[in-house]
Amino acid sequence: MRVYPSIDFLETDICFLAEVDVFGTVFYFSSFPIVLSVEGGGEVLYTGGLSDPEYFQGLEEIGQVKLSQDSIAMSLRFPFDVARRQQLGKGIENAVVTISYVTTKKRQSQQTFNERIPIFKGIIREPVYGYPGLDSGTCDFSVENEIFVSDSSLLRMINQDLTTIGQGQFSRGNYAGGGLIESVISNGLLSAEKKFEGKIVPAVIGSPGKTTRPDGTTTNYPSTPAYIIALDASSPPVQGYFVIAGHPTEADTITFEDNNGNINFSVAVNQAPGAKGQVFSYVKVSANDIDIDVNKENLQYFCRWVGTGGGAVSPYTGDTLSGGGDLLYWALSSLGVLFDRSAFESVRGLLNQYKFDGYINDPSIKIYEFLQKYIIPMLPVTIANGAEGLYPIIDWRLTDNFSPRIEIETSEVFKRIKPVETRSTNIINDLTVQYASGFVRSLAPVDSGQIHQIAEGSEYHGTVYIRDKRNEDAALPYEIVSPYSIQSVQRYGRQEGTLSLEYVHDRDTAIKIGMDLIRRKALPEKRTQYQAAFSFGYLRLGDVISLTDPDLGLESAKVQIVGKAYDGAAWLYDIMYQETTIDLRRVTT
Repeated sequence: MRVYPSIDFLETDICFLAEVDVFGTVFYFSSFPIVLSVEGGGEVLYTGGLSDPEYFQGLEEIGQVKLSQDSIAMSLRFPFDVARRQQLGKGIENAVVTISYVTTKKRQSQQTFNERIPIFKGIIREPVYGYPGLDSGTCDFSVENEIFVSDSSLLRMINQDLTTIGQGQFSRGNYAGGGLIESVISNGLLSAEKKFEGKIVPAVIGSPGKTTRPDGTTTNYPSTPAYIIALDASSPPVQGYFVIAGHPTEADTITFEDNNGNINFSVAVNQAPGAKGQVFSYVKVSANDIDIDVNKENLQYFCRWVGTGGGAVSPYTGDTLSGGGDLLYWALSSLGVLFDRSAFESVRGLLNQYKFDGYINDPSIKIYEFLQKYIIPMLPVTIANGAEGLYPIIDWRLTDNFSPRIEIETSEVFKRIKPVETRSTNIINDLTVQYASGFVRSLAPVDSGQIHQIAEGSEYHGTVYIRDKRNEDAALPYEIVSPYSIQSVQRYGRQEGTLSLEYVHDRDTAIKIGMDLIRRKALPEKRTQYQAAFSFGYLRLGDVISLTDPDLGLESAKVQIVGKAYDGAAWLYDIMYQETTIDLRRVTT
């Protein structure tokens, strides 16, 4: 998509365009009749008949998922009898409408057909037609662009339906071509599926099971479950085969352990096909290292992904699927929804700085549900819906990668028309970030009266504190002093909060997410609106500008556009900023 410089909008008018695709036939409407040249040859004639649409884009809050925006009401006169077409089953309901615009000088377009600027795309809803006394082609309707996500199970998508132990998923007849498992079929391989029948085969992302202590050293802990599926008792010692993931993994080795404290620190990861041909990952462990007596009631097995490689493989890098950008792109591609691939590709590197690790063992959680709950809120991004489908908007406050799009000083062509509103969301300036979840051990009795360890539930093995000052009484805390916390505590007093990151094991990522939350929540947001001449039409939702407004005491202040509308004569821009001496230079009089 071309980014139009401001020079393209000087001394220009605007011509809105609407293309309506009715059963494969496209009708072209515009603010006034205009011809657009096509790159490579040819022309497209827009016939006029289009009133300026009531166009608005907006975000309630930076850092959210916004799958829909308000519909656009339109009135057009089609070159056919709309009622007659409806009777024939070829009406305009659900027809695709694309709204765009070009700039013009003396009614001549400054852009080609290929360069027209899209602003909205949707389908026709609730058409009203058959007006007495009016042309039979006259029709009023709304254009809605809500994306309906046909969501599906995340676990089934990763594991290709290999989700449950049992039902012959790992039966002996399915191991042809199965490497180590195949080699022992004829030598006494015994099915052990019933031991863990009904258990969910996990899907693993990232490298859970390791994090960094406050002193900089690494700590390991059991992080994902494993289940025995077969035994080789042909010769001592007995060999156990354990499924560790319902999909291929990037890992070459893992650390494997049982709940009695037995650990094998370097176990090779292998792959084999399941009952329906799905490739799963498994390990082979000797009874000399791990308790594999299937007659015991309380045996549990766990993995630490601390060797080489991690869980599921990224289709983009060939490495472990862990980066936030890769996860978003992969999930949206899997859903089959319309999204702006080039826009997501442009921010993938930035979002990949955020690493996610963990396992999924809930068949009911959907792909987009998982993104909305565990991934997107932790990233410096808003997912919005535009003319090209879903697209990312980066929160400039949370990254140093942004330079202002333009420097603007208030004037008659860019003037404030609304007062400043303060949006005081829940203030947080003293934040505890918990991360690196893993299984914990407890002593519990068994039927024999002996005592052994059972992994029950989970706990967070990492904690980071982000606050206004260090706590001298804490024992080896990992604390970060934020300047935003300092200013916030001075203004609003101490406001504590806790953030639990279920899918983060990397300390640097936990710090990033915690600092991002403090940056968003330590100080209230300020919002106001500016009326801008059409020469500013190149500015887009999410753009960062450097704004000087002496009436507000702002000098070259970074602000972000969070709303854009067209009122028939000018552009209206909603901008957001936070009052802080860290980021804003204030004009004093």
